[in-house]
Amino acid sequence: MKIIFFLILLFTFNIYSTEYSFESRGYSEQKVLSFQDNSKYIHIMTVGWWTDSMGNYGTEKCYGKTEIAANNINLDIFCELIDQNNKVIKVSRKRNSLVGGGVGLNTYLETTDKYNFLKGKKCTYAVTFLKKNFFYKQKCL
Repeated sequence: MKIIFFLILLFTFNIYSTEYSFESRGYSEQKVLSFQDNSKYIHIMTVGWWTDSMGNYGTEKCYGKTEIAANNINLDIFCELIDQNNKVIKVSRKRNSLVGGGVGLNTYLETTDKYNFLKGKKCTYAVTFLKKNFFYKQKCL
């Protein structure tokens, strides 16, 4: 009986300790307002394609703003992700780091039944850019 209890406990622990990862790539369109002090206010729209560690894939679109002062970037965008089964997820992505890439926080705002395990989760992400193209990686524990 102890062995069965131990196996159930071990199995349950493995389910809840599984890491969820997410990757996306895409491009951005930007409208820039530049100031004399070299700071910038940027209206940003991104379009991308994503995959996750559960074998899902889909498209994403994001809208938001970026403020750049000195060599620091403050990003605040909202995204809609649609998977291969037309399930929708809405997230917020925020980042305050150096220009050219950095680390931020992705928060799951709205999910459908398939992704309810993500609702309210805050996950760390890293992003880098090559001209107007972005490469995004996220991990959730």
